[in-house]
Amino acid sequence: MRRNKLNISIIIIFILIIGGAFYYVYPFESSINLGLDLRGGTQLILKATQAEGEDEDPEEVTSEAIDKAMLIILDRVDRLGISEPLVTKDYSDNIVIQLPGVDDPDRAIEVIGKTAQLEFRVVEAFDQSDGSYELGPVLFTGDRLSKSSAGYDSTGSIVVFLSFTAEGARIFEEVTAQNIGRQLAIVLDGEVKSAPVIRNVITGGDAVIEGIGSLEDARDIALVLETGALPVNLVIEETRTVESTLGRDALSKGIYAGIIGFVLIVIFMIAYYRGLGLVSIVGLLVYIFIFWGVISALGAALTLPGIAGIILTIGMVVDANIIIYERIREELRKGKTPYTALNAGFKNAMRTIIDANVTTLITAAALFRFGTGPVRGFAVTLGLGVIISMITAIILVRAILYLLATNKKIMRPGFLGVKETER
Repeated sequence: MRRNKLNISIIIIFILIIGGAFYYVYPFESSINLGLDLRGGTQLILKATQAEGEDEDPEEVTSEAIDKAMLIILDRVDRLGISEPLVTKDYSDNIVIQLPGVDDPDRAIEVIGKTAQLEFRVVEAFDQSDGSYELGPVLFTGDRLSKSSAGYDSTGSIVVFLSFTAEGARIFEEVTAQNIGRQLAIVLDGEVKSAPVIRNVITGGDAVIEGIGSLEDARDIALVLETGALPVNLVIEETRTVESTLGRDALSKGIYAGIIGFVLIVIFMIAYYRGLGLVSIVGLLVYIFIFWGVISALGAALTLPGIAGIILTIGMVVDANIIIYERIREELRKGKTPYTALNAGFKNAMRTIIDANVTTLITAAALFRFGTGPVRGFAVTLGLGVIISMITAIILVRAILYLLATNKKIMRPGFLGVKETER
């Protein structure tokens, strides 16, 4: 009786999860973001030039510096919430950035290309007529910054909070101790953001940037400081809208392929496993709905490789069920009762299922870590598919079968796909 209550509770929880998924997938036609290959987007081509303050010839920008800039740009794009961006180099060592379905490309361009060179200088003189500062030498830079965030100070003004590393905090304390009564200019990319008067020694390694117009600007400043300064200056060579490389036709074909695969799985599972097959199809439908809801909630961009990952995981969903069902049928052929066969089948199949799915998850994690653009999209759909399929197979399908096992009229060998002559 207690087990029945538990199984019923599990089924109710899944019904609630489906309801939550419905919230994200409705309306259906706009619930999924399409990637660059299916929807198009914005493409930027950035040329790397000599960073300010360096003496090297601009033509000697190193490949290592460009690679580091690409990593910083990718980090910034991810923090902007843009799904499945593609950051690569062309034959001229220009950085090519493709942003699928960007709603605010101007803001993305501003954040991506900002050098984010943060400097602290003592103000030598201030011209009130034009509001210009004469700055002293750089006392220290933002490379000793550990954290930055946007928010409001005690007066309600918009600021960016800065926290330094242990070494940065020590230097900041020394600088403030030596310059009490003077203005300390906080300079970002050559522009004085604020120049507060140092009234006492500042310990703890915290500072703020004031005089910011909007909270969004503050967030953008915090974002570029958090990701670090670019090792090179970037000049926008080209900005253009990119049409989808594959388009709706490829999307339709991918959807049709998924439907055909689903129908073939339904036919096979019902023909071979009878009642067990019906239960697995219920689990598969629940899987598809939850998967769609999770993808929609995350705002992930769906690319053609992502669709391939979804189709692949449809087969993986029933694969776990097949392993369990074959174990159950083996126990039934030994003459065990359906309920006992269920216990033994799930127990013996768990290790195989977990081992197989963990190895797939490791592969998906590696693809996501080292891949870019569509490859990461495939890794996301593959990884999510594995996790959700394990949950539906091990928890939901199990709960349904154990609930059915209490009804002897339903839970017969024929329902489980075993002939009486095989027992």
